[in-house]
Amino acid sequence: MKRHTILTLILCAMASAAMAQSFTVFENGKSHGFNDKDVDSIVFSAKQAPAATTEPRKINGRWCSLGTSISWLNDQTASYPITKGYQTRVLEKLAFTNFNNKAVNGGMIASAVSAVIYADYYTIEHGINDWGHSTPVGTIQDYINNTKNGTFAANYRQVIDRIFTRNPKARVILCTPRKAYGFNGYLPDHWYDAKNGIYLQEYADMVRAIAAYESFPVADFFAEAGGQRQLDNWSYDTALHPNDEGMQIMANILIQAFEKILGE
Repeated sequence: MKRHTILTLILCAMASAAMAQSFTVFENGKSHGFNDKDVDSIVFSAKQAPAATTEPRKINGRWCSLGTSISWLNDQTASYPITKGYQTRVLEKLAFTNFNNKAVNGGMIASAVSAVIYADYYTIEHGINDWGHSTPVGTIQDYINNTKNGTFAANYRQVIDRIFTRNPKARVILCTPRKAYGFNGYLPDHWYDAKNGIYLQEYADMVRAIAAYESFPVADFFAEAGGQRQLDNWSYDTALHPNDEGMQIMANILIQAFEKILGE
């Protein structure tokens, strides 16, 4: 008597089973050979893939976000043409125990010193307003030697010192400034132009240098969150503050940076 064979399988190509003398089926990495005269019928079925989870990953820790108006906007969406900021978008994927947005509208890196509160994780998004106000960039030696000379590098040291005074075990992510231009003459016409002899890239390079010195991960908004060609489309003004698309791009970059320290 012919066998009635039921297979749950991943099918390997079968050209015209009715005319075939024999055929082979691959199931779970194993092959099975059959002669058509020994098989009465074949029933195909497939196991349904489990539904993708939409639950955020729970993070046991408090996150403090320091930054400029780009970060401050996260709590001001009712008054501006965005639905949610980049931090809220991060929290949809990484559910920290607590989140505090301590960004300052119009703030420079010096304004972040007094904004530091106790947390387990800190992100620092600064540089664009220091460029707008032509804060001298300084050198990595200003940071290392804690010169307190008012440069971007020296002021950054004050912020980092305050963080580790609050929590010696803090984990810190540094964010390079997002490229920007215009904004009613506040910035040059192109992100790559100088303002009072200083280039935005100098601030981004300093952030990277500090991160390298301290072994901090970097969320590189400067390199990855849009250039001159995209900024107008990814901003709701010309071209400083991100729109929803721009915020999502920033969130994606920051999530990748967080993943580098959350797995440790």
